[in-house]
Amino acid sequence: MIARRRAAALACALAAVASHGCLFRSAEPPRFYRPASAALDDAGDDARVPTAAGAPLRLGSVRSAPFLRERVVWRASPVEYGLYDQRRWFELPSRYVRRALVATLRTTPGVRLVQEATAALLDVEVLAFDEALAPAHEAHVALAVTLRNGADVRLDRVFSAKAPIARAEGGAMAEAMGRALDEATRRAAAAAAAALAAQPGSRSRLDARGGLP
Repeated sequence: MIARRRAAALACALAAVASHGCLFRSAEPPRFYRPASAALDDAGDDARVPTAAGAPLRLGSVRSAPFLRERVVWRASPVEYGLYDQRRWFELPSRYVRRALVATLRTTPGVRLVQEATAALLDVEVLAFDEALAPAHEAHVALAVTLRNGADVRLDRVFSAKAPIARAEGGAMAEAMGRALDEATRRAAAAAAAALAAQPGSRSRLDARGGLP
């Protein structure tokens, strides 16, 4: 009888230890990703030297919404967002956007990147850099762009781009985010060049309302 009680007590103790291990098991380590962006690849290519021609343009602040940080953002609807625990970016989305914009503007006809304080100023806010889960599974990048030349606002518009995510995994998400980033920065750079080439005060009503392309 005593032996049975001891065996039962030992079994209970082992079960308690096992359940304790399950409760306090450490979470899986985070995985870090980088957008598969052609513009980011070109950002470190010294061979792509800008030409001396074009209107001078200075890239000012590139900031992002407070929740767009290291952890990858998912979006289930226009009003429901969340953050992945394991999926993270190597750098902040705003830094990716800045480097992609610099690389794209360097090769955009009609624009010459400078550091002069008197040049037209381009400010950018990253509104979206997230994985949309519904209605379609896609990467979404949205940039609010403001271009000022002195007191004249030449461009005030949101540029948005989306790219389908082929598979339900982090690598596929990063690939799609890179394509969306390239398209959003390409549209923003082209619009900035067109705005600089236009006559002062010719900003369209669509730009003034921040319309999506």
